[in-house]
Amino acid sequence: MRTTIHLSGPADVLAVLPYQLGFHPRDALVAVSLHGTRMGLVQRIDLPPPEHVLDAVTAMIGPLRQDNPRAVLLIGFEEREGESRAMLDEMSRVCSAHGVEVHDRMVVRGGRWYNLDCIQSCCPTEGRELPAPSEVPAVAEFVGRGICPLPDRSALADRVEISSPLVSRAMSTLADEWLALRREAMDVDESGLRYKGSELNGTESELDESQSELDEAESELHACRASELAVWSRVLCDQDDAEPVQALPPQDLAMLAVSLTDVDLRDGLIAWLCPGTLPPELIDPMLFDQMSHALVEPVWLNGDRGDVEQVMALQRVEHRLCELCAALPDEWAVSTLTVLASFTWWRGDGALTRIALDRALRVDPHYRLAQLLERMVDLAIRPERAIA
Repeated sequence: MRTTIHLSGPADVLAVLPYQLGFHPRDALVAVSLHGTRMGLVQRIDLPPPEHVLDAVTAMIGPLRQDNPRAVLLIGFEEREGESRAMLDEMSRVCSAHGVEVHDRMVVRGGRWYNLDCIQSCCPTEGRELPAPSEVPAVAEFVGRGICPLPDRSALADRVEISSPLVSRAMSTLADEWLALRREAMDVDESGLRYKGSELNGTESELDESQSELDEAESELHACRASELAVWSRVLCDQDDAEPVQALPPQDLAMLAVSLTDVDLRDGLIAWLCPGTLPPELIDPMLFDQMSHALVEPVWLNGDRGDVEQVMALQRVEHRLCELCAALPDEWAVSTLTVLASFTWWRGDGALTRIALDRALRVDPHYRLAQLLERMVDLAIRPERAIA
């Protein structure tokens, strides 16, 4: 059964937000696209110093306009009175300039919320208490499935940091061994992975021998990918009772990490998880066929972005990718962190995208896809089919 998140008022939005973001926002501005009674894109940004307010607003307005909302709700989360006012004022001005209706502007402070623009004198000056999760039906869907927001952004960052150094060290040795097996089927050069025997020159007999070697290499690569995709199918399972990623044996973790050194497979997974980001025709047809047989089609491929079942499926897969990143040592985590960042940016989760890219670029500042994603985040360039 599918249930769509419907909201009866601003208090409902405030109650649902931490479950949408995955953590309780602090010292931040949150912009929520409204499509009637349904939430669309949710954006969050740290409250900047005064001189950077316009830059912060500029970063938010592009994705907001792409979502084409009927209206927008602006919420300032602050510790001290007035801290979020500059961002709220500037964001409101820019929204109006772009023809985006501002439905409400609210401030959350000290467990209470305030409506800045109430003109009916119905909102008390001392604010209102934030509603308890149990009082909001939309939140009950999340609570009933055991989904709870983290206390703050730092707790979110901990989700992608190394969780077990001992397992990471054991996995690293196994990863080296699996990579060696892969290299028996492939040459590695600066441009990425390249089949053995890809240059077919010489006499007819030499060509036949080279073709035979190429066929054998392709077969070996196909077998390696099949083994890796079988493990990926367990990681990308979005069922509540799925096997925890931390329970995977080190050799499986090693296969997962090494698999993403295969740029074609890495990009194929991103295309699979983030529909619309990469055209299927850019993926190796043999690999795409393997993925189609090994992986379950994402439930979010079609449907309403406000659908509770889809939101929860997205969050489960996101959680499992975070678990995988936390299980990998730095030298093997970069590709996985970048797949996670691609997925969270496609979803509209800028906070976790930044966190994943921070670790990836801390380890390898020159990793091209991470650099590209960081630039996209900086410029607020988002995939067209993003889901909040």
